[in-house]
Amino acid sequence: MHFHNAAGQVMRLADNLTLKELHDMGIELTISEKVDPNHELWLSDEDIDALDTEKKDA
Repeated sequence: MHFHNAAGQVMRLADNLTLKELHDMGIELTISEKVDPNHELWLSDEDIDALDTEKKDA
């Protein structure tokens, strides 16, 4: 398992660690999709409505 940070550093860990074990080690994970860099697929209905309103007002 390889983790890359914004500074380009790489951390290599065992491949069989669970998300809970990573969390217990103090590692914060952000999971995102490359096809959705603004995380719009995972917004609540209220957030989507707010974005639609902003786009209409622009």
